Amino acid sequence: MPTIRILPLTLFISLIPSVAMAQDEVIVVTRQVQESRYPVAVMPFADAGRITDNLTLAGLGATAQNLPQNTTNATDIVNNLSTWRNQGFRQVVLVQTHTMPANKLAISYQLVDTTTGSVGAKQTQVSENNSTALAASYAQISDKIYQSITGKPSDLVGKIAFVEETGLPSNKTSMLKLVDMSGKNLATLDTVNGSIMTPSFSPDGRYIAYSVQSKNALPVIYVRSLDNNQVQMVTPFWGHNLAPSFSPDGGSLIFSGSHEANNPNIYRLNLAANSLEKLTSLSGAENSPSYLPDGTGFVYTADHGTRSQSLQKYDFATGKSTQLVARGSNPRVSADGSKIIYTAAGRIIIVNQQGKTLQSFAVAGTETAASFSPSGSRIVYAVNQGNQSQLMIRSLSNNAVQTLPTTGVVRDPVWSK
Repeated sequence: MPTIRILPLTLFISLIPSVAMAQDEVIVVTRQVQESRYPVAVMPFADAGRITDNLTLAGLGATAQNLPQNTTNATDIVNNLSTWRNQGFRQVVLVQTHTMPANKLAISYQLVDTTTGSVGAKQTQVSENNSTALAASYAQISDKIYQSITGKPSDLVGKIAFVEETGLPSNKTSMLKLVDMSGKNLATLDTVNGSIMTPSFSPDGRYIAYSVQSKNALPVIYVRSLDNNQVQMVTPFWGHNLAPSFSPDGGSLIFSGSHEANNPNIYRLNLAANSLEKLTSLSGAENSPSYLPDGTGFVYTADHGTRSQSLQKYDFATGKSTQLVARGSNPRVSADGSKIIYTAAGRIIIVNQQGKTLQSFAVAGTETAASFSPSGSRIVYAVNQGNQSQLMIRSLSNNAVQTLPTTGVVRDPVWSK
């Protein structure tokens, strides 16, 4: 287990997730939450707990309890600003809901700044009136509130995909699972007798590509729609087809393929035209490509015929690669393209695009990959030590850790943008 820094507020929550695609086990979330710089009051209403939980998870101290007023009128707050400030609240969130035809719910909200007395414009979001849709809507609303207060996006609307394995290595079952940052809404997307590897989201978060190696077969890549759960196999090529990564426009995949002379190279597959282009041809194996968000190139690993992998950066304009790091594996790029995360010798390391180390920390046990959150302020990674396997979410600003235990061996977590 990695060292966990215990912060002022510790919450232990047992959650029975609402699952859209498949019913799954209870997932237990342990959160260490830093004391907030932005104390937020959410005026009580039926679903106030959804917003307070979301904002607290995102890093803001939010509550709907023991407030100095109970009102839906922003003017009442403005006329009593000193009372709110004296109790430590810097922002007050007012929310109203009303039902609409066709089983929909309109959710209106606005912010009052107790320091300046300014009142934000009222915003309204319409949601399907069911648990899954409301959870997504309140996450989106909470994200907008977070952005209004901090000026930065939160990680509340992204999803985390990961692989969970059970059984013996010779006869294992692999499941591709999806969960949100809170550990709620756990769903199983696919189950195979064999291996699922290296899932990757499309830039819009609507599709997920991943490799499947069924028993006694070679791995192929599938693309699955998260809108309707339809799936298509896109690499009918002999050999190993691994580590897909979507282009910024979602129209292409790069991946590692070994169908030429059994030598893994990086290929680009145009999904609409079904055309294939070979991009690298170094000696040895090239693996784990990850697109740069601006589309100018990608990072990947190359072993040059040895067992030591280096991190390389490929430039589409020149068709050439340059070495970033002498030793490392499983690189992933942040959503803004400014940082690259990889693993090496039991450490998770973050570098800039020039390969300069920005952060590095040891991880106990074995891990296969790490991934940035949409905001780039957190990472998710897997820890497997003995009989314990966990998903870890770590804040890069204060090392606060959120733990999502699982029932099997966890691999290849990735966070949607």
